[in-house]
Amino acid sequence: MANNIIKDKRPIITIIAGVFAFSAFLAFWAAPKIYAVSYNGFVRKVNQERRTGNPDAPVTIIVYTDFQCYWCRKFEEKDLPYIIRDYVKTGKIFIEFRDFPLTMIHKYAFKAAEYADCSALQGKYLRVRSLLYKYQDYWSAIGDLYYFLKTHVKGLNLIKEEACVKSGMPKRLIKSNTASGMNAKVSGTPTLFIYKGLILYKKIIGYRPFPLLNKILKDSL
Repeated sequence: MANNIIKDKRPIITIIAGVFAFSAFLAFWAAPKIYAVSYNGFVRKVNQERRTGNPDAPVTIIVYTDFQCYWCRKFEEKDLPYIIRDYVKTGKIFIEFRDFPLTMIHKYAFKAAEYADCSALQGKYLRVRSLLYKYQDYWSAIGDLYYFLKTHVKGLNLIKEEACVKSGMPKRLIKSNTASGMNAKVSGTPTLFIYKGLILYKKIIGYRPFPLLNKILKDSL
């Protein structure tokens, strides 16, 4: 009798197992396909989003910044709009941003850089970058980047954003950016490297009011 009962339950167990397998299959296809992006593909997309202007411009500026840095925010709000207007949109200067979070003094700078870089996969890097600086005091106080993005960035898929952050790809890229900055003797943020072609024209460490920076940029052309 016991054997008959066991045999009778086998079809039910098979059906339940099939239901679970089908559910897992659906969950797999419903999940964000962030992991379909290779690390090299991720880097290409982020670098594409972190560059602005004419790549054939006579002058290139590489900017190392930290999202929790007060002086980086000053550069973003007081200098960058004029650089974009007078030099980038006129085809004279090409800009590339790189991450250099000062983790010893800025607790959430690395995490902010992770989310900013991941937003590049959704074409929103410059938007997220701008908002992180604009509301720097707010998210620095709460330390919850997920909540900040949820309440301040419209149209950002947060499921994909979280999956990207957890993938480890942005962490790897940020560490690479930091290493390149250290090799270039970056000692603080913001740091600007101004190149005329392939030749380094000037390295600027720290914030400069736009009238002073403007003179340097004019002289570089």
